[in-house]
Amino acid sequence: MEATLSDPIMIVAGEVSGDLHAGNMLAELSNLDPTIGAFGVGGERLAASGLDCIASTNELAHMGLTEVLRELPRIRRIMQRLVAEASRRRPRLAVLVDSPDFNLRLAARLRRLGIPVVLYVSPQLWAWRRGRVRVVRRLAREVLCLLPFEVPFYSEHGVRARYLGHPLVDDVARDGLLDHQVARVEGRIALLPGSRAMEVRSLLPTMIETVQQLGIDHECETVLIEAPGMGGVLDEVLAGTRGGDSIRRARGPGRRRELASCSLAWTASGTATLECALLDVPMVVGYRLQPLSYAIARLLVRVPHVGLVNLIAEERVAPELIQGQWRTDRLAEISRRLLLNGGGEQRSALARVRRRLGPPGASRRAAEAVLEHC
Repeated sequence: MEATLSDPIMIVAGEVSGDLHAGNMLAELSNLDPTIGAFGVGGERLAASGLDCIASTNELAHMGLTEVLRELPRIRRIMQRLVAEASRRRPRLAVLVDSPDFNLRLAARLRRLGIPVVLYVSPQLWAWRRGRVRVVRRLAREVLCLLPFEVPFYSEHGVRARYLGHPLVDDVARDGLLDHQVARVEGRIALLPGSRAMEVRSLLPTMIETVQQLGIDHECETVLIEAPGMGGVLDEVLAGTRGGDSIRRARGPGRRRELASCSLAWTASGTATLECALLDVPMVVGYRLQPLSYAIARLLVRVPHVGLVNLIAEERVAPELIQGQWRTDRLAEISRRLLLNGGGEQRSALARVRRRLGPPGASRRAAEAVLEHC
């Protein structure tokens, strides 16, 4: 029996990066079968690919453990709305993208409705709360993984999983930048403070202060690379930070080419580090939470690095400044060194990361995997 527009799939993406990956997957899915409709939670990319948005990704995207507590009433309302819509529309499959705290709870409710679930973008169970792998085994038909080290983890725990490659490779290839050498501007620094409001508020002020300090003894130019949906938060932080009004911003289709022209990036710890790796831009990784969130995370997280690029490399490829280390003097010191030597050693390691991420085609492979379950 073929899926029809009246017999859709549900997609729930609770992070900006998840919206991007799921949106590309939905576009490929529509190419494979134009009769399939979709509803759920998404942002700009999923909406552009045809998702009927019940709620926005930005309503679910939160960073720290304590920050989520303030948003619980709204999160509960979104959960109730989604379950009601699933009960009414009866999707033949739910594709839940990352955001395990929300999506695993949603998966349990969908299971009670008899709606099968596939997880796209693995929850980071390999990093913390590994006991949830039993929940995944019970609730999900399959986990569609973006990172090469995830499938062995799931196999050890009896969970069906497959590695698709990373859809960011597709995006960079689509922009003609995967093997294209964009002319670098010596001393140009990219600021990538993240795709979540809490990240931007935690990381961007230090970036701007460091720009001013570096400018005293090192000629440099900066460009703020704007993540989708973060314009308002960036306006707020820049307005409240001395020197923020002089920062040049790059958004939309040209943002990735601007990043590729940089000699160095200061970046949040997630997907943006892979974007830098694919574009061969050396980087310094920042990570800072509210003190209580960080104290709890230290007790629970079991990974040697916070930067996604370092986890894939299985070594400290890019310097990481965590919590109290994320300060102007440390960032300036490391940046001077990387600007002086062109990041040569790091760039050699980034080439290995690119090989591990694999070839383009991940979004198409994800769509094909979803169709197998429809």
